[in-house]
Amino acid sequence: MPDNHYDAIVVGSGISGGWAAKELTEKGLKVLLLERGRNIEHVKDYHNADKEAWDYPHRNEPTQEMIAKYPVLKRDYPLMKPPWACGRMNRPIPT
Repeated sequence: MPDNHYDAIVVGSGISGGWAAKELTEKGLKVLLLERGRNIEHVKDYHNADKEAWDYPHRNEPTQEMIAKYPVLKRDYPLMKPPWACGRMNRPIPT
């Protein structure tokens, strides 16, 4: 019978899960890393890695319809424009 005893189980190999698994294994723990998604091959499966902003619909910016439809998200990450996109490159950011 195989030894199926692990010190830690990490679910998901995204940035946090992958980092957690790395840290735990470096500390000497026996880790089981579970992933639900398909296998992604480094470089070969990164279809959008070489795309420029103009290659995306609406240049990867939120549309007015999206902003109107999701008013709460406008103040948060998904619909927030970075400071450099608003012409503030040479102006100080108010604190």
